[in-house]
Amino acid sequence: MAVIALGTFDGVHAGHVALLRTTREVAAQRNETALIHTFANHPRGVFAQAPRLLMRDGARLAALRAQGLEVVADAFTADYAALSPRDFVAMLRARFAMRAVVTGYNYTFGKNGAGDVATLAALGAEWGFDVITVPPCLYEGVPISSTRIRSCIEKGRMEEANAMLQRTYCMRGEVQSGRRIGRTLGFPTANIACDAQLVLPKVGVYATHASLAGATHPAITNVGSNPTLGGGDTRVETHLLDFDGDFYGRTMDVHFMAFMREETRFANTDALRAQLARDADSARSILQNLPIYKDFFA
Repeated sequence: MAVIALGTFDGVHAGHVALLRTTREVAAQRNETALIHTFANHPRGVFAQAPRLLMRDGARLAALRAQGLEVVADAFTADYAALSPRDFVAMLRARFAMRAVVTGYNYTFGKNGAGDVATLAALGAEWGFDVITVPPCLYEGVPISSTRIRSCIEKGRMEEANAMLQRTYCMRGEVQSGRRIGRTLGFPTANIACDAQLVLPKVGVYATHASLAGATHPAITNVGSNPTLGGGDTRVETHLLDFDGDFYGRTMDVHFMAFMREETRFANTDALRAQLARDADSARSILQNLPIYKDFFA
């Protein structure tokens, strides 16, 4: 017998965590299994409509497992998308001996998202399972959602995004060899490729933490094309403060803590060097007062 949490859970944010906590509690009261049913891929990706994500799929599933529930992640396919709401719930009943479901207040399911909480309630009354609807988790009086968090990141509002995620928004990549111009300025940078699946923070300069080889360092990160030095494609370039070592070819996590300023084209490299020194001082001050949350990768 199972109590099942339903959703996609992109970001595994504070609202999701509240829903999963309710699932554990209900299952414990009933002496039943607490289970998450989700998808191994974002459902909208089947129709080439997937948004930029807050977490890669493997990281999302790792974060869900860390909540202490069994996780079942089905591949979302065109056949899955064609299931009517009734057929979808019938499948859950047949597979999991479902006694109760736990969902968010705005949960939708089935073909074209035709099913909602009212649909679940009607099917529950017909088939004998309970439906527990978790109210929205609020941040500054407004419901937390993956969409809202994406918007904050795209606008550079990292402290708000991190508060709603209850983790730092983080990008991971292998450090690539760049033009090495930063080294000539006294500010060598570790460059990682922009992950096409993840939300890209607003172009600009950020106070960050960089995790490399088991250690975390205060850092400044530029998201952009670095117009003073010739521009080009958008890159994520990070200068680790008080670090002297080789980082090329290593995997690095960049934790975005706070937006500091817009990307600027300076008149010359001396002006850029002076600004980078000011950025480093500002970042040290900012980072002293901001927490790092746990992150999940796979």
